[in-house]
Amino acid sequence: MERLGRAGRLIADIRLGADRLLEALFVSGDAPPYSVRQHVDRMEHIIVKEDAAMRLHFQDLRALGRQLEESGVLNGALKARGNSWGLHMPLVCPDGAVVAYAWKRQLAGQAGASAVDRTRLALKAFTDQKRRFFPHLEDEVVSHLHDGEPGGTKKPKLFTSNGDLEEKSLSDILKNLEHEASNIKIFTYWHLDWSKRASSLASLLDDDFVDPSKELNLQNMGKSRSGALTTSIDQVAVIELLVPSVFRAVVSLHPAGSTDPDAVAFFSPTEGGSYLHARGTSVHNVFKHVKEHADKALQYFISVEPSKALPLLLRWIASYQTLFTKVCSKCGRLLMMDKSLALLLPPVHRPYHQTSNIGPDLQEAYHIGCSSYDG
Repeated sequence: MERLGRAGRLIADIRLGADRLLEALFVSGDAPPYSVRQHVDRMEHIIVKEDAAMRLHFQDLRALGRQLEESGVLNGALKARGNSWGLHMPLVCPDGAVVAYAWKRQLAGQAGASAVDRTRLALKAFTDQKRRFFPHLEDEVVSHLHDGEPGGTKKPKLFTSNGDLEEKSLSDILKNLEHEASNIKIFTYWHLDWSKRASSLASLLDDDFVDPSKELNLQNMGKSRSGALTTSIDQVAVIELLVPSVFRAVVSLHPAGSTDPDAVAFFSPTEGGSYLHARGTSVHNVFKHVKEHADKALQYFISVEPSKALPLLLRWIASYQTLFTKVCSKCGRLLMMDKSLALLLPPVHRPYHQTSNIGPDLQEAYHIGCSSYDG
């Protein structure tokens, strides 16, 4: 690297000497008639001096080139191409300006190529880290190839009555949940249909009072939409779980029609508006805490076994049917003061580590301050 640096400095000195020679010739040619002899004598002295200096620079550059060739920096292939410095030699123009620009352009091109290489290396390092620490985020195509299903369709495992697991589709998962938790009303939507549904809830529901007739109409409307989407279950993108007077849960699937849960959120049945989606947050503190806990549960299910994440998540959500009626499994009380909010809250935590072993009705409940572990 030191020799290459010296070579660069020698080349710069040679170019500078060439510029001085051109300048001396231009000055001599523009000299007034009465002082031509004086200018010629002075410029002749400058030209002779610069010529000697450039010859010395060229000799040093030749010697340095031999040293670089002996050390293997300049090999035969590069010399045969006439591109010993790894750059395309630009044309030499009389004023030297275009020469400098061409060299700068070549160096900029090399810097751009180097940036592309560094980007590729960074992307490879990121991909390796993702595969190491987040194996559940592998590309869907890769997971389908390992799944062994014809056509790349991945079916998750679902819980049976004896606790075993069997391969089931999205439709079977929802039917099984209806069988386990009859109080939960399940609706499926496309993305656009769910946006319309959330907007309609804002116009029909009131935060302080819900007309029973309106609530019944909304449920019937959801049933009709759910039935309409049954024929195209492969395009379902949003699942709504509604327990009247308790909660409304929204689960998004990505990609649409798959059994891969992407996000989950909890809301009050009396809420409505554009913020009602799987990544939204309720205006009520109770459901804000449940949402935070649900995010952790979802990540746990995905990391433990991606193919079981959806049935595990739905069964865990079903355990919140008793959100406002089940006492804390530790302190035995229904309400406890949350010191940070100065509010009385019910047990908003449901353990998710043993969801596959017990049913929704037998799930334990804990206050935030009573949880002995996270989950």
